[in-house]
Amino acid sequence: MKSWYERNKMDNNVIDKPVALVLGGTFPHRELISNLQQRGYHTVLVDYLEHSPAKEIADEHIRESTLDQETVLEIAQDRNASLVISACIDQANVTACFVGAKMGLPVPYSYETALSVTNKVLMKKKMVEHGIPTSKHIVVSDLSGFNSAEMRYPLIVKPSDSNSSKGVRKACDYDELSKYLEDALDISRNNQAIIEEYRVGREIGVDCFIKDKKATVIMTRERRKISSAGDTTQQIQGSLWPAELSEVDQSNLKEIAQRIAIAFELDNTPLMMQTIVSDNEASVIEFAARIGGGENYRIIKLHTDFDIINSAVDSFLGEPTILDHQLPTGLFADVYIYTHPGQFGEISGYEELLRNRTIEYFNVYKAHGATIGQELSSNNRVGAFLVGADDKNDVLAKIDTALASIEVHDIHGNPMMRKDIYIPDETIKAGRLV
Repeated sequence: MKSWYERNKMDNNVIDKPVALVLGGTFPHRELISNLQQRGYHTVLVDYLEHSPAKEIADEHIRESTLDQETVLEIAQDRNASLVISACIDQANVTACFVGAKMGLPVPYSYETALSVTNKVLMKKKMVEHGIPTSKHIVVSDLSGFNSAEMRYPLIVKPSDSNSSKGVRKACDYDELSKYLEDALDISRNNQAIIEEYRVGREIGVDCFIKDKKATVIMTRERRKISSAGDTTQQIQGSLWPAELSEVDQSNLKEIAQRIAIAFELDNTPLMMQTIVSDNEASVIEFAARIGGGENYRIIKLHTDFDIINSAVDSFLGEPTILDHQLPTGLFADVYIYTHPGQFGEISGYEELLRNRTIEYFNVYKAHGATIGQELSSNNRVGAFLVGADDKNDVLAKIDTALASIEVHDIHGNPMMRKDIYIPDETIKAGRLV
């Protein structure tokens, strides 16, 4: 079988700009591509989707999988790339570091480090070795050793190496555990999954930057879980920015970020943590040496004036980042839009919300005709909006108003938005978060 290079070699490969390969066409990568273009790069997007959100602003689009390291290497060599980069996709980061090592290109950390901060098995092992708090867990390829582990329900099951929270489920008994483990192993490329004890508490996301081996917390957020009865997915409907945290909690999270930086030898890189905070203690669900997906980059910029996309590019290029962020003021909440399975058509009802400032902005993630799958995962989100206010109850009330007005239609004009997964009206009125 011919290689990608033999099948696709350019007849005329004369480009008068340095070439940057961007791995993955997610919505935040639109901003990444714009940043690279402003720096003078010719941008080549590598993404297997025909209509990815970042496609329309890239100089080129090549439909190949970012997980295929050898093919991406051939593309980078054919285009004589000066940079291969991904800002917010775990497995694409691994590929970027693999290609960078092969071609002698700048990378934020070694290929080995990229594996250790994306493969959940390697990550958990090193966290335990370095005393970084995390849930009791085991690594399995089947359930043969589960009973001897003496773990308590409920349990979280997750593939060891997936993106977008695919295959992450909460199991409340053995039958559910068996079913969800089978699903997780089907998703995992190395036939491994993690079973860990579920921790009760507030789920807090933490966005940091590590400079001169010192971790600085830029922003926190409280992740708001989907509240669909009987649904065991661990997806979120959005977050409240910044999270309301005590001084003890803030100190604990900063200390954990610093310990991760030391344990995984991270420097000059963004760091994103998912944690559980309860009773003045914090435990790490997982982390990534990259920026967050979704609306993270935009909200952080609005809230703190820190350009975390620019910091990610600096990280790859080995350039120093200036930590000139401001302390956040006010409250913001981002809300993701999910749908039933089908072919996405359009979103309506948000224009008036923008005009009357009920919402700050609205982003559409999917192109007309895009196929939306069954699973509630981040790659099946069709859009997101942001609300802002000085009071939490006002923020939640604005969310309620917006959700009542917005509708998603399939290509035939039929409604397809999932409105059953958001916080119930009585919870909003009580001013509580789920």
